[in-house]
Amino acid sequence: MSLKNRSPKGQDGSAWEPVHDLLEGMEQVVADGWYPARRLLLSRLAGAARPQLAAWLPEADVEEDAREITVRFALPGVVKDDIRVQVSEESVSISGGRREEDAARDGVRREMPRGPFLRRVRLPAEVKPDSAKAVYRDGVLCVTLARVRVQAGRSVKIE
Repeated sequence: MSLKNRSPKGQDGSAWEPVHDLLEGMEQVVADGWYPARRLLLSRLAGAARPQLAAWLPEADVEEDAREITVRFALPGVVKDDIRVQVSEESVSISGGRREEDAARDGVRREMPRGPFLRRVRLPAEVKPDSAKAVYRDGVLCVTLARVRVQAGRSVKIE
């Protein structure tokens, strides 16, 4: 990943991208914190940053090996057709929404956020966007991307 001069506006021209970067940094800081508090904080920050888009932030796991990077997003209760995936050389973005049930019942406890979501994950290495493969199964979206440069180890002879 190369470092670039960043303007206050993001690459897509959105003035909210720096706020989204702040949210991403906050998420990393509180990632090991108490789960319900973390989820509430991130959802509220997302709502404040992009009130027209994000009502909640799905959790994400990033795994990498020498050849590829895999990003898994937790999206329980989201219909596959309601998910959009965008990939660049440096990040994976997903957006969509969790549908509201038709009849809201009184006296029922609701902790799962509903409505639109947006999540962007910066990747630890540059990838080939054309290589992206996405699979959605059992409420987990798995996006796999090939690295631009394959990291291969080399043997060193001891003298």
